[in-house]
Amino acid sequence: MPFVLIDLERNVLWKSGDIIEQTVIETAFPSALKNGSQQIGMLYVMTPTQQQIYVVKNTWGQYMYGIIALAAMIGLFFAIILILFLSRTLTKPINIITEKIRKYEKGDSTINFQMKRNDEFKKIGDALESMKQNIQNAEIARKSLVSDVAHELKTPLMIIQGEIELLHIQQKTITNEKYQSIFNEVQRLTAVINDLLYLSKFDAHQVEITKEEVEVNDVFEQLMQKTQFLFKKHNAEIIFNKNDVKTIWADQDKIIQVLINLVTNALTHGQTTSKVIIETTNNQDETIISVTDNGVGLASEDIQFIFERFYRGDESRSRKTGGTGIGLSIVKAYIELHKGKIEVESQLGKGTSFMIYLPNS
Repeated sequence: MPFVLIDLERNVLWKSGDIIEQTVIETAFPSALKNGSQQIGMLYVMTPTQQQIYVVKNTWGQYMYGIIALAAMIGLFFAIILILFLSRTLTKPINIITEKIRKYEKGDSTINFQMKRNDEFKKIGDALESMKQNIQNAEIARKSLVSDVAHELKTPLMIIQGEIELLHIQQKTITNEKYQSIFNEVQRLTAVINDLLYLSKFDAHQVEITKEEVEVNDVFEQLMQKTQFLFKKHNAEIIFNKNDVKTIWADQDKIIQVLINLVTNALTHGQTTSKVIIETTNNQDETIISVTDNGVGLASEDIQFIFERFYRGDESRSRKTGGTGIGLSIVKAYIELHKGKIEVESQLGKGTSFMIYLPNS
């Protein structure tokens, strides 16, 4: 067992073992050495247990930095492996998506962005596929719109051109009948162009509304004044039911235009319409305005499309009625500007009903 013997001046007189004297003194058990009653020195003896603890601590101290360095190197190695694995796992689907996007940019519309995975990249692929479908639908709608506009403008222009050429060939002055025919086609052209301008403003978010508390009586009175000639022309009657609704929150000019379009639609496309009922009801959150006619009605397959631009169903919505096919699109746009919604119910041979829902604030 290592021991150290020192005198009273703490000079080392004897040392056993290769352990540093100070370590033995600080670790071992001390025993006082006496000559009679006088202390002459100290003896520090290290037990086997203390010696083992010293050996362990000394060994750890010698190899600790090496072990730490080795552990760091091993950890760094596995970290690099993990980073490479994750990098490949993440970049591979990104590269696939990027390549598909580049192919789609070059005009390959057959590209499918959906991915057979169950992670976030699947969601990205699904979102891109949905965006692609929306773009394709928008392109189809654009081409259809251009075709419809061209057709709407072409027909009256051909009629006008034909009438004028006929007058030139016959060397005749224009008659009242020819004048009225040309004038009607010019009006039709003007209506189409005005409606297209309205829609372009809606698309560009250039149409604004000012909602205020509007008297229902004022709305009905102005509507009657502006549509009275139509009812006389079609030998039909208009009925107003307020149901104790005195005011609505709306832009007065815009809501009157909406009702004019719906009334015009009922009289011109309803064909057999003899009665139009405009009714208002109220609940806690919204005011409901319904416009109901007893005309020919709509086929069930046409109802879901009637608010689309230039859509026409059967002969009841044919161009013989003189409409532009845009009126109901404008109606829906105005109602949506009011943060409201519009719904339609119809049955062939029994008539059509439009329900407008306007928030009460």
